[in-house]
Amino acid sequence: MVTLRRELSDADVRRIVQESLRMISQTQNDLGVPIALNMWRTKLRLETGSFVAGAVNRRRGNRYGMDYGSFAPPSTITLDRKLPSSDHPLDMPDLAETMTAYSGVHEVIHADDHTGGDRLLLATREHILREHRDKLEKSMAIIQSEGGCSAIHDHGDLASLWAVQYVDMATHYRSYKVLQHHRYPKLDHIWSMLSDDYFPPNLLTCIENSRGTQHVFSLFTEQAGGYCLIEALEEYNAIKERDSCSYTV
Repeated sequence: MVTLRRELSDADVRRIVQESLRMISQTQNDLGVPIALNMWRTKLRLETGSFVAGAVNRRRGNRYGMDYGSFAPPSTITLDRKLPSSDHPLDMPDLAETMTAYSGVHEVIHADDHTGGDRLLLATREHILREHRDKLEKSMAIIQSEGGCSAIHDHGDLASLWAVQYVDMATHYRSYKVLQHHRYPKLDHIWSMLSDDYFPPNLLTCIENSRGTQHVFSLFTEQAGGYCLIEALEEYNAIKERDSCSYTV
């Protein structure tokens, strides 16, 4: 996928989306992992979709620093028109090329999740409400003590926010696997850009290194509704503690 040092056009976004669909399908077939479970229906839906090169506003609830795209149901994908210069001021064209491909894949996966009824999102929200009521109560108390938040009125709103953050973390991981499979340059640089967060998506690559790729993908399928940001952090901390003990011994 070649990007020029100019702003993207709507036609460029359409091309990037088509290439993203191809790469996701190939990666799924080659690796045998469920990156996008509704791909054939998503392809059909995006055939008549809208593709926009514009200015991208951060999605509500998204905490990640790298956000150059958005998906609006049922089939609109927007990419930041300035993506070809997203490496500024580093002057690393390979990084901008990979960032552009990454953003396209990321939004196509969001579109695929929507095609499937956002099952992971809804199951995660219900899991949080069911299993983490105590943490919701503590967090709501903190929010209220600091003057409240216009977007969060109750436990349901907060659970929705945490579920959105978890799904975006899972989407980043799936996007990473697609570009890793296609050997895009400077991918590790992008991954490190996402690490400055309470729940960075590289939690999942750490878990993958310990328990395997199939285990991580099972979190989004067989174990959907039994796992969220909280379990991911707990599993990550347990791995680090075990590794630390092994090193000490």
